[in-house]
Amino acid sequence: MRHGLLIALVLASLAGVSNVSAQDRRMTEVLVPRDPGPNEAVRARVVTGPLPFGGRLVVKTEQGDVIGSIMSYGVPNPHDTRSETFPVPSRNVINRRLRLQVLVEAPGAMTRRATPDEIIKLEVTIVPRVP
Repeated sequence: MRHGLLIALVLASLAGVSNVSAQDRRMTEVLVPRDPGPNEAVRARVVTGPLPFGGRLVVKTEQGDVIGSIMSYGVPNPHDTRSETFPVPSRNVINRRLRLQVLVEAPGAMTRRATPDEIIKLEVTIVPRVP
């Protein structure tokens, strides 16, 4: 029995299953200026506020694919901000809308939805695709 449970836990961790409640799976919907053209790419820029010590903010598509993360280093400071821009597959923009999951993972805590204090800005831009 223990052996079977251990195998199930290992398989679950390999599958990317995390301890996120159904409530925290809610999507953040961002309005995109327009649908991207065939020679254009989509980028999501995230600016964070202070994150928990050792924590990271993870941005996923509606399908659960991770498009990027922002790590927290050192002791949290109320004035800390971090900014990153992530590529987003164009297929995720539907009718000028992009739905993302923005989660916070911290050591010793359950994965949860990011709070408004942890996400200062989330904006989406369309840029020319570089060959």
